[in-house]
Amino acid sequence: QPQQKDYDDLCSLPDLNEKTLLENLRNRFKQEKIYTYVGSILIVINPFKFLPIYNPKYVKMYDNHQLGKLEPHIYAVADVAYHTMLQRRKNQCIVISGESGSGKTQSTNFLIHHLTA
Repeated sequence: QPQQKDYDDLCSLPDLNEKTLLENLRNRFKQEKIYTYVGSILIVINPFKFLPIYNPKYVKMYDNHQLGKLEPHIYAVADVAYHTMLQRRKNQCIVISGESGSGKTQSTNFLIHHLTA
């Protein structure tokens, strides 16, 4: 079976339906790409293991960039909220939602890590 192209933004799927959406998320997860955008929304699939994508190199890489220019990442969302707050001089809010055990606390820790860096 040929390798399917994966889309880092589900809005880019040529045929958007439940099947293609789930297949795309599954394909990305198998490649340890746990982050996927839906426009400006970030979907995270908990890998239940540590991935080496939370170090100073990634903090710097996602610093002051436009959302969607790099691979989806929690740091991208944190950075966009931070720079929007500075630019507009208005508070920003990031909503983290999910089932019990889905990784909400860990995602919050990664957000805070990026903001404090």
